[in-house]
Amino acid sequence: MEFNAILSNLLSEDNTTRKTAEEQLNTLSLSAKLPYLVSTMGNAGVAISSRDLAAVLLRRALLQSPDELSQVDPTVTASCRSQLLQIIQSESNTSLRHKICDTIAELARASIDENDVNHWPQLLTFLFECCDTTKPELYQNALHIIRVVPAVFGVQLNSVLELVSQMFYQAMISSHQALAEEAVTATSSFIISLEVPGVRQRMNDLLPHMISVLEQNIQSQSDDTVLKSFIDLAEHRPKFLRPELVKLLELMAKLMQAEVEDNWKQLSLEFVVTFAENGAAMLRKLDKFHSLIIELCLNFMVQIEDDDDWNTADELANDDDSSSMTVSGETALDRLANALGGKAVLPHIISIIPKMLTSADWKHRYGALMAVSAIAEGCEKQMTPILNDVITCVLPYCQDSHPRVRYAACNALGQMSSDFSPTIQEKFHDKIIPSLLPILDDFKNPRVLTHAGAALVNFCELCPKSVLSNYLSAIIPKLEASFKFGLSELVDKGRKIIIEQMVTTLATVADAAEELFAPYYPLFMPNLKHLMSNAVNKEHRLLRGKTIECISFIGLAVGKEMFMQDAHEILDCLFKVQSEQNTWEPDDPQASYMISAWARICKIIGPEFVAYLPFVVQPLIQAASIKPEIAIVDSIDAEQNYSEDDGWEFITLADQQKFGIKTAGLDDKCTAMQMLVVYAKDLKEGFIDYAEPVSKIMVPHLRFYFHELVRAAAAEIIPHLLECIQSKGPDAVAAMWSYISEKLLEAIPLEPDSEITGIMISSLCKCIELLGLNCFTTEQYTKIVDIINDQIETCFLKLKKRHDKRLDEDYDEEVEDELEAEDEEDDNIMRKIADLMHSLFMTHGSALLPFFDQLLPTFTNMLSSDKPSSYRQWSLCVFDDLLDFASESAIKYQSHFLQPMLDSICNHYPPTRQAAAYGIGIMAVNCSKDFINVFEGALSSLIVSVQGATEVDMPTIHAKDNAISAVAKICRHIDGIALDTVLPLWLSWLPVVEDKEEASHVYTYLCDLIERNNASILGANNENVPKILGIIGDVISEEVLTNNDLVLQRLLAIARHVQASDVWDSCLQYLSKRQQVALTNALR
Repeated sequence: MEFNAILSNLLSEDNTTRKTAEEQLNTLSLSAKLPYLVSTMGNAGVAISSRDLAAVLLRRALLQSPDELSQVDPTVTASCRSQLLQIIQSESNTSLRHKICDTIAELARASIDENDVNHWPQLLTFLFECCDTTKPELYQNALHIIRVVPAVFGVQLNSVLELVSQMFYQAMISSHQALAEEAVTATSSFIISLEVPGVRQRMNDLLPHMISVLEQNIQSQSDDTVLKSFIDLAEHRPKFLRPELVKLLELMAKLMQAEVEDNWKQLSLEFVVTFAENGAAMLRKLDKFHSLIIELCLNFMVQIEDDDDWNTADELANDDDSSSMTVSGETALDRLANALGGKAVLPHIISIIPKMLTSADWKHRYGALMAVSAIAEGCEKQMTPILNDVITCVLPYCQDSHPRVRYAACNALGQMSSDFSPTIQEKFHDKIIPSLLPILDDFKNPRVLTHAGAALVNFCELCPKSVLSNYLSAIIPKLEASFKFGLSELVDKGRKIIIEQMVTTLATVADAAEELFAPYYPLFMPNLKHLMSNAVNKEHRLLRGKTIECISFIGLAVGKEMFMQDAHEILDCLFKVQSEQNTWEPDDPQASYMISAWARICKIIGPEFVAYLPFVVQPLIQAASIKPEIAIVDSIDAEQNYSEDDGWEFITLADQQKFGIKTAGLDDKCTAMQMLVVYAKDLKEGFIDYAEPVSKIMVPHLRFYFHELVRAAAAEIIPHLLECIQSKGPDAVAAMWSYISEKLLEAIPLEPDSEITGIMISSLCKCIELLGLNCFTTEQYTKIVDIINDQIETCFLKLKKRHDKRLDEDYDEEVEDELEAEDEEDDNIMRKIADLMHSLFMTHGSALLPFFDQLLPTFTNMLSSDKPSSYRQWSLCVFDDLLDFASESAIKYQSHFLQPMLDSICNHYPPTRQAAAYGIGIMAVNCSKDFINVFEGALSSLIVSVQGATEVDMPTIHAKDNAISAVAKICRHIDGIALDTVLPLWLSWLPVVEDKEEASHVYTYLCDLIERNNASILGANNENVPKILGIIGDVISEEVLTNNDLVLQRLLAIARHVQASDVWDSCLQYLSKRQQVALTNALR
């Protein structure tokens, strides 16, 4: 078929004709299409629509398969390039010129190789030749090409930078507004593409001219592209804007208050917020703007309409309830609080909000309360000390005369319940719950009632059971009444908003109350079963899903015995619902609820659930196998053909390229994978028949970079799958591990999220402990060495970057908070690396040493004085494992770790002290002869460490416990220690109650000494016996030895021996009431 006919058919309104043409086009390679498409673009005798389409098709082909250009005959490529440059100069149709520019840009991008060499030098010549203000359209086209592909200059950039800068400047100062605006957007794109700060600084002279064009653009209100380009700069290159930041902020504030269209106001606010998120420290210094910006956000928030239909709408609240201005203001305030921090935001909120709350205009009261919700997360640190005042301020508005204000009060309480948990639940339950419960009676205002229910969900989700138990008798009657009213509204009027929320609230209360919910089970289960069976219409899909969720939560709360009385009926209904899945639409909300509910029922009925797996697992496998739709497009395609409403989300890759993913089904995929983890973990051998097929689905998702929780689930399930199939024998385990281990070791170095990296390493640790010695090939052991070295080297590099940021001119307290959060991320990786070394040493012992030797320089480097104490801690933990599991070889490594370990006994950082003390203790137990000269000095340091540990925080206590244990191990295993001096001191430090593992060593030694009637422990005339009994009482009351009953029984035998003597009653007088009760109860 003639190529023009294919193009013509692609434009046909007939679906069959168009589809056939698409298939024909797709069979053609780029080599075949390129000359025809270029020729069509330049053929004035062809319809504009076909020429437009030719440009679009070629751009897409180049965008999606740029590597195909290298397969085209170079002569053809050169000819097409030449033709395109001629066409753009002669074409008069503006729209077509624009599309041809986009095509040229994409061809230019495909012409740049991996070394940044542009193999289309004629294009660069063309771009500079177009810089003629007497031909503004052509000049504009050249700038447009640069905007789309700012990397077009490739390796020649430095040599042409001044020319490019002049090209931008001349266009900006021209009288042709469209040309000037194109220059600004091109400059913005170009600056964002520059990776070297020094090169960007050479463009700083352009910034005042860019702002002048922006001012003209705002005045004319012609096109918001220029303002959007400044938002892009604020996001990607905020420091470039620093010289003119004050002027820009003044301009944006003025625009927000001007009589202009709302979208201009929203874009100006977006610039400020985007800058705050990416240049927070710069904006924090300009505190004169803080109050103004916050006031403007609040002004946006009160622009809300009093909609009569709001209260009767049968949908739960969402952003569509308010005007776009209201939502913009609230979202901006939330983002500002998170970006700038509470110190910058909260004082201004505190100064403005009280006046708004006392306003006669309900919109101001509403806005004030919604502002409290918006800032809670970002101002958490500063709001926590004044939380009582904030809550006291909000509570009266739960009874405000206007329903929207009551709604906002519920919103504030709900948001704070999430952001300040568990503090708010523990300290303010007596204020919040009594304020929310009366609103559940507000049947005339369903939206308010349901939002009170939603706030109760937020409060109860993280509420301690001990707190909630005091309110169940008040909460349940309110829920029952609201539930019944919601049910009647559903039956009589078809309104589902109340019943949907009450079902969710009931599920949350049951989940938090656990077994305390049992008395209320009969109140709700009959109606819930009825709902599940009868909510079958399409508009009730969400309700049935939530009802299924609620039933499973209640079952989990009350336990198997009570749930089983309804289990048969419930399971029958669930099977019926599941049998309908083939008729469901892709976005049916029941699917995710079903997936999670089955997993809860598995937890309820335990091994008996295995019988239901054939019905449950297959839908999970199908959901887990969903492959998301993806696309690589440019900005134009993303806007025109990939709507957010259809579930498309995009990230920018390079230049104007965007990577898109259609997120529909992703959440269900993630939930399905998480539930498969639950089944494998809980059912163990009961999951054996599914372990292999599930492994084939899950393991490849270790590199599913579209969703971090999918990768987390893929990692978490691995050791459970291996455990499932152990009964099949070592060959089956080895076969599965051979498949898994390669994929896991490939995924860890490529993982972009440090938290997921930690999960993957934890999974690897569990596998090693399950499989033991020789679980890897030699190549895989080498790969593990590389992983460890690379992870630690990455931490070193990030540490250096944080050091540089602390020297930066924008460094401040909030930046330090961010850097400390990054420190914690790296510390978590170091912890996981130490865990990995522990698993390897524990299972391999001295056999690990050839591989450990390759890591020795890295771990030794971590002990150096210029590294953070936490790095020293984790390195010491590794050498502790060497002493523990390869003690016979430890002496040859002493030059690497011994002195740092001794020096660290009194380190200022408690976890480092703990690691050092533990190592000395292990040394005394396992290899005392090799290190005999160490212990006298170590003992002195340990005594200093214990006596200096006066703080009562948990890290200090654990360090102290380990030091006390180390002293016990030295005294027990090393000859020549002055026990008469050390032991009375050691006894005075007891009890040890926090570190359970070390407590076993401590009390084993204490029993040994007492049973041998050691005078230093018993004291003159047994004067230390009351002290010893008090220690035993503490051990019992704190449940210290729950994992070592043998030692506990020895201590109790000692106590009984004293009980049988004449001194028992007099000894009890020295004990606290708690110690007395614990001892008395244990000795009965």
